[in-house]
Amino acid sequence: MPPNLALFIIVVLLVVGWFAIGTQTNVRKGNAALRWLQEGLPQVGEKTSLRWLGSSAVELKIQQAQPPFRSAELVLVLEPRDVPPLWALSRLRGRRDLFIFRATLRSQPSAEVEAFHPRAWSTQGLERRCEEKRWTRLDAPGPLVVYAPTRDEPFAALFHAADLPGCPLVRLSVRPSQPNVEVQWHLAHLRRHSSPSVIEALRRIAGCV
Repeated sequence: MPPNLALFIIVVLLVVGWFAIGTQTNVRKGNAALRWLQEGLPQVGEKTSLRWLGSSAVELKIQQAQPPFRSAELVLVLEPRDVPPLWALSRLRGRRDLFIFRATLRSQPSAEVEAFHPRAWSTQGLERRCEEKRWTRLDAPGPLVVYAPTRDEPFAALFHAADLPGCPLVRLSVRPSQPNVEVQWHLAHLRRHSSPSVIEALRRIAGCV
């Protein structure tokens, strides 16, 4: 067999093998996170639709949620472990498995606040958009930055409601438009807590707005 052909076959086998292992790893991690969520999800709503978005994201939707939520969406965004170059690049940029919760509330929030880690991969461009809207940057504990239309927005209570020891926020967004609330945490940090305690934190956040 010519050396070039042998090298090509080896590379193909490595790529295919990595893809299979990476996909299985993500499926295993996603299923483990879903099992962890089972205990807490009824606090949001009983009827949940679930679908995998490729091998790197799981989406759960609850159309008829428990108060204070009207509807809710939960997305587990996993690292792209099935594509080696993309995975390596995303790791260098700080991407980790992410828990994203979005909800439309039964009462429209009067406050509007955007708090986020400026170097997180999921918040890129947020600071520029806040500055383009001429929002005010508020004093906040690092590394988070906080923007709001005015200095009068009561964001301290939101931070207190979102407090989970060992789980720094990646993003906390409250707005009158739908979805009214979005919260992001790193999944690995969040799983140090029970899912009911995480859902209770989300309910506290919703109760502050």
